[in-house]
Amino acid sequence: MSDSGSQPGSMGSLTMKSQLQITVISAKLKENKKNWFGPSPYVEVTVDGQSKKTEKCNNTSSPKWKQPLTVIVTPMSKLHFRVWSHQTLKSDVLLGTAALDIYETLKSNNMKLEEVVVTLQLIGDREPTETIGDLSVCLDGLQLESEVVTNGETACSESASQNEDGSRPKDETRPPRPSRPPPPTPRRPASVNGSPSATSESDGSSTSPALHLFFYATYSRKCMWYCLLKP
Repeated sequence: MSDSGSQPGSMGSLTMKSQLQITVISAKLKENKKNWFGPSPYVEVTVDGQSKKTEKCNNTSSPKWKQPLTVIVTPMSKLHFRVWSHQTLKSDVLLGTAALDIYETLKSNNMKLEEVVVTLQLIGDREPTETIGDLSVCLDGLQLESEVVTNGETACSESASQNEDGSRPKDETRPPRPSRPPPPTPRRPASVNGSPSATSESDGSSTSPALHLFFYATYSRKCMWYCLLKP
């Protein structure tokens, strides 16, 4: 049974904790020719820091437990199954492992886990690519509104696309551009009595004709005095 007070359409429902009953039904293991008596298997279920174990079945490769285990999960949790072989005088031997994604299982069963039987392949501990058998479990007691899943997937996809593209959110407004200063006013050339100056400030242009005559007269007078004073 899921906890009360959930709000459909909220992202909090995807992380809401609920009780899930896992019934470990049976397993079919490959026979080990080196072990005449067969293994004594039991199953360990771990999820979100919790660990639950079944009873052991003595000396069999086809154990049947039909033992219910209750754990606290969220729709985003993952179940991990380990099948061990009990040893009397030494440490237990890990036979195989399997994993189950609750969220994917919900989507495959109309967002309801009501006595859903799942068969998982057990992967060997020494050879990760080797299948050493099958494990059958039954899941019951978890339900999620379809609207929550739809809204949650949409929000996650939009957030991922914005992070990948580097685009700005629609709500965010761009800061205003700083105003440019007005262009400088061109300076007018200096004038005397309303008329432009005859001289140039930069390139040293020619002086007025009256000034030329003044220089010429002064030079002529100096020459005349020089000629008179010369012995």
